[in-house]
Amino acid sequence: MTWIEILGYAASLLVALSLSMKSVARLRALNLLGALVFAVYGWLLDVYPVMVVNAYIAVINIVFLLKMQPGRSEAFELLAIASPDNRYLRRFLDFHAGDIRRFFPRFSLDELSDPVVVFILRDMLPVGLVIGRHTGQGTFTVDLDYVIPSHRDFRCAEYFYRSWQTVLDRAEVVRFLARAEVEVHRKYLRKMGFKPAEGEAPGWYERPAG
Repeated sequence: MTWIEILGYAASLLVALSLSMKSVARLRALNLLGALVFAVYGWLLDVYPVMVVNAYIAVINIVFLLKMQPGRSEAFELLAIASPDNRYLRRFLDFHAGDIRRFFPRFSLDELSDPVVVFILRDMLPVGLVIGRHTGQGTFTVDLDYVIPSHRDFRCAEYFYRSWQTVLDRAEVVRFLARAEVEVHRKYLRKMGFKPAEGEAPGWYERPAG
């Protein structure tokens, strides 16, 4: 097997792997890499249709990846749900229960007293859900901060923590408090500007509301 054949197999593997990604951003990134390798493969073999088509696919992936970056165009909105018994909310939680448990093993909506429920809409699609409580002294405790796998690129969270005043009373919130029980959640909280909370038990993180 020649190194050019290995290059072709590598390109095929990258494209195949991209189709298994739940995250749209990861799918685009892997597909971009596979298309670039295929374009080089076609160029080396003088198979120009393969080169041109895959170069075009690479450009399309680049365009969509740029649109996914913070600050790029996409319609975001926060939608508060008045009742925790809302049928769509319950169906959403049931449908994503397995994935939610990966990040929030102890989460139970029924155990929360007077929860605040906020959906994050992206192009009018409910792709994120924040559930928390006012726990006194200006603290809003975030019990659930979940985004469906296909839109898990931090943009929903960045929008929520930038625009929370549209659904929460600014005068009542001085800081956000969250508990992380798994490492991936701890990494996420640090990415969002949370730090270990002073005066709280290990595993609790906080960030200023401002």
